[in-house]
Formats: sequence, structure tokens, C-alpha cells
Amino acid sequence: MKQQQSLRRLQNELNTLKSENELGDKKNEELKKILSEQIKKFKPEDIKNTITPEIKYTLWERIKKALGII
Repeated sequence: MKQQQSLRRLQNELNTLKSENELGDKKNEELKKILSEQIKKFKPEDIKNTITPEIKYTLWERIKKALGII
């Protein structure tokens, strides 16, 4: 009798876990679709790589920098 009750309880918990897992999967798929739609709305011109300007130091500035004066 006790074994049957514990078995039923375990099966109920397993069914609950499966249903929660399915709901989580559905929610993940919905969020993936929303994210992909938002990404598709971006214009390629709006997405830019930041360009770091190359600073060219003179010899004197490099010496000062090496000595820690600057």
C-alpha cells in the first residue's frame, strides 16, 4: 500500500517535471523568435565597429612615455 502511494507520488512529480520542462521549452522558442525578429529589424548601417584612431607619437613623446614623464 505504501509502495503504491509513493509510486503514484513519484509519477505525479515526474509528470509535473515533464510539463514544466515542456513549458520552458515553449517559452524559450518564443523568446528566440522575438529576439531574431528584433535583430532582423536592425539596419546594417546602424551597426558599426568602433574604430580606434591610431595615435602616432613622435620620438620625443615615446621617450617621455617610456620614462613615465607623460
